[in-house]
Amino acid sequence: MQKIKTVKGTKDLFGEAILNHNYIIDEFVKNCKEMSFSQISTPILEHTEVFTSSLGLSSDIVSKEMYSFIDQGDDNLVLRPEGTAAIARALITNSLEHEKNKVFYHGPMFRRERPQSGRLRQFHQVGVEYFGPHSFLSDLEIIILAEKFLKDLGIRESLILEVNSLGNSRSRESYNESLIKFLKKNKDDLSEISKQRFSKNPLRILDSKDRKDIEIMKSSPDIKDYLDKESGLFLEKFINGLDELNIQYKLNRFLVRGLDYYNHTAFEYITHESKSQNTVLAGGRYDGLVKTLGGSDLTGVGWAAGIERIGMMLQGIQYKQSDLKQICIFTMNDELNLEALKIVKNVELKRFLKLHFIKTGNLKKKLAKANKISSVGCLILGEDEWKKNKIIWKNLLNGNQELVDLDNIFNFFNNQNVFK
Repeated sequence: MQKIKTVKGTKDLFGEAILNHNYIIDEFVKNCKEMSFSQISTPILEHTEVFTSSLGLSSDIVSKEMYSFIDQGDDNLVLRPEGTAAIARALITNSLEHEKNKVFYHGPMFRRERPQSGRLRQFHQVGVEYFGPHSFLSDLEIIILAEKFLKDLGIRESLILEVNSLGNSRSRESYNESLIKFLKKNKDDLSEISKQRFSKNPLRILDSKDRKDIEIMKSSPDIKDYLDKESGLFLEKFINGLDELNIQYKLNRFLVRGLDYYNHTAFEYITHESKSQNTVLAGGRYDGLVKTLGGSDLTGVGWAAGIERIGMMLQGIQYKQSDLKQICIFTMNDELNLEALKIVKNVELKRFLKLHFIKTGNLKKKLAKANKISSVGCLILGEDEWKKNKIIWKNLLNGNQELVDLDNIFNFFNNQNVFK
C-alpha cells in the first residue's frame, strides 16, 4: 500500500524543525510580554467577508490564493490567510476596540500559492497589532519590538530594514493617477503579471521582481512627491525617530503593501539575498481597517513574520522561559518621548522583567495607568535627570524613590531587593 502523503504545500514538524519552531515562538512571546503586548488568538475559520471587505478584491490573496468554501449550512467560509483583519474582527466582535490595544498572536495561515522554499500553503506566522492613537511613536514602538526579537534570535545583522510611506488616501489617489498615466505609456513592455495588475492594483507593479519591469519602474513617479502635508510630516517624524533611535534602515520607494487597508508607514526586514522570497518580517500602518469592518474609527499599525522563513536562518536551540515582572517607563515632558524610546530600545533587562512605555497623559494619569496594570515600579524620565544621564526609579510596592544611572539599569534590577 502506498504511503499517505501530506497535502501539497504542507509539512509535518518534528525533530530540529519543531525545536526551532517553538524557540522562535518562545522568543517572540517573551519580547512581546516585555513590551506589554497581550496575547490574542482567533479561529482558523472565518467568514469570507472579513477578508474580501478588508484586503480588497483585487489583492492576490482574495483573487487567487484564499481557501474559501461554502459549508453544509451555506455559510461562506475561508481558512485564515493572514492575521491582521482577523484580529480587527475579533476586537469588534468582543467589544475590545478600546481595551486590548496592544496584542500579539501566532499560528497557522493558509494560502493556495505555488509551494517553494520558505513559502507553503499552510505556513505559520507571529505578529503584533497596535490599535490606538494616530502617532508615529506607535510605529517606532513596534519596530523596536521587531529589532529586539530579531536581535535575540541572532539574525538582525543578516537583515536589511527597508521603509517607505504609502501616504494617506488623498495622497495615494493623487499618486495613483500619475502612476497609471506612466504605466499606460509602457504597458506593452510590462510582464504578463504586471499587465494583469495594471487594471486591478497598479501599485503592486512597483515591487515587481521581473527584470524588465524593474528597469521600466526606475523612471516611474516617486510617491514622496505626492505626499500631502499630513503624510509628509508623518513620514518625516517617523524617519527622524529611526535616526534618533539609531535603527539602521534604507528608504525604498518601490516598497508597497499588496493589501488595500495599508497607509502611511510600510516596512520590511529582508535578507541580503537577491531571490524573490527574501522577506522575513513585514508590516505597516492601517488606519481605516477597523472602520471598514464595521467598527469604530480606530487607527492601527502592526507586523507579521514567517516562522518558516526565520527557521531557515536558525539552527536548533532552546530557550527556557521565566516569570516576568511589569515595570513602566514614561516621561514628565512629552518632548522626551523619543529619549524614553531610546532607553526602551537600548536597555538590557533581566529575563524576569517586562517593560511598558506609557506615551500620553500627565504624571498623575501615567502613575494611575502603571498601577492599573499591576506594575511593581516605574522608570520616570525628567529633563533634569536626562541631562545628568539618570532616571527616577519609583517603587510602587513601597513608595520609595531614587535616582538610577542610565548606564547601570541592568545591575540595578539584578538586585531583587529593588522589588520589595
